[in-house]
Amino acid sequence: MLVIKAGGSSITRAGQKPVFDRRAAARLAAAIALLDEPLILTHGTGSYGKPPAVRYGYLDGRIRRGAAPVTEIKASLRELHGLFVAELLAAGVKAVSCPGCEVFALKRGRLVLSATRRLSSLLARGCVPVVNSDLFPCGGGFRVVSSDAIAAELAAAFKPRLAVFFTAAQGLTGPGGKVIGELNAAGLKLFRKICRPSPGDVSGGMAGKAAELARLNALGVDSFIADGRRPGELLKFLSGGRACGTLVRAE
Repeated sequence: MLVIKAGGSSITRAGQKPVFDRRAAARLAAAIALLDEPLILTHGTGSYGKPPAVRYGYLDGRIRRGAAPVTEIKASLRELHGLFVAELLAAGVKAVSCPGCEVFALKRGRLVLSATRRLSSLLARGCVPVVNSDLFPCGGGFRVVSSDAIAAELAAAFKPRLAVFFTAAQGLTGPGGKVIGELNAAGLKLFRKICRPSPGDVSGGMAGKAAELARLNALGVDSFIADGRRPGELLKFLSGGRACGTLVRAE
């Protein structure tokens, strides 16, 4: 089984306006359709999510009551979700929409999977649950939960043989920008020390992703980080070929 996270950069075009990248999404969907094993998908928000966070000042992930038009933002995120699910279906993937707020909840600020049975039932029927990043009720307002955190929580619950993170980069990079082919627990720890938080990214950027990778590593789940615009690299990796990406190996 696989848990796959498609970053927002894999399915949207960067900019101040929400633009769905149909060609990139179709390419990703076509690659996913070739996978012959159970999987759960989650996806980010890209240009549907970051511009509102900047505009209304919730890059820290917290939206105070009345500080942003939450219903409009959630509708936009749901639109992106629907467009991506449609591309998956067109490619032959048995995708089933599972909106984030319907399968997860925040309890005391912690993300909790509340629909394990529903997801398990879909998987048993050969379907592919597709979970989107969303704005979750929290306290008197709302909170952004990144697709990295959602992917990690799904992997913690279902223990896949591999968690896949499609990003805007070709993998984790070391000094000089060279892609790191493989990391173990010790290597990941060193990587986190040199990885700077990204205050301009509500998900925490690469530092936030590295934290989720460390969590999965501790749970014994291998992770593979690759370029979402080149999904064929995952197929190469799974077939034992030489692929561009970073394998974080659990020990």
